[in-house]
Amino acid sequence: MYRLGHKFRDENGSISILTIGLFVLLLSLSMILTDLSSVYLAKRSLTSMTEAFAQRGMRNLDKAAYYQGEFNAVQGIKGLLGSGEKDPGIPIDCVAGKRDIEQSIFTSAIFGSPMSRENLTSLSLDFFDCDGFQIYLETSAVATLPIPIPFIDISKVSLHSHAGAVGERAKTNNLYGLDIG
Repeated sequence: MYRLGHKFRDENGSISILTIGLFVLLLSLSMILTDLSSVYLAKRSLTSMTEAFAQRGMRNLDKAAYYQGEFNAVQGIKGLLGSGEKDPGIPIDCVAGKRDIEQSIFTSAIFGSPMSRENLTSLSLDFFDCDGFQIYLETSAVATLPIPIPFIDISKVSLHSHAGAVGERAKTNNLYGLDIG
């Protein structure tokens, strides 16, 4: 009986068990941190791409709405007196904007994008809204983890992003073609 109790109290080799345990813990933490960093970079890339798609859609000017209130003498006097039209922004062609956004998403999904190095796949446009002066869109993609961790059983993560864009005119001192300083 004494010998069996003595064997349990013997601490020979206990440092190697602690060392192995800490090594496994550090290895697991480094794998998890690598995956978290990868997901963060993929999310940042998806957000950047979504913002770029929104800007791409904003470049389509609705010329009919833009040139509808062209300059004339009455408009000039109203503007100088401060009772002229309020500027709602630059009107955009929503149909052409959506077409450009879908084409950009298709192109980046097929040929890849400099921003999609983080293993983004299944890039898609989930929602599009345009009121003629601003664009709002939501996109989604799937990111593949670089190190699938066996005890978590996750190898892919679904990411979502949204962005909006509004076209504004630059502030200027040029009022109706007259440089006022």
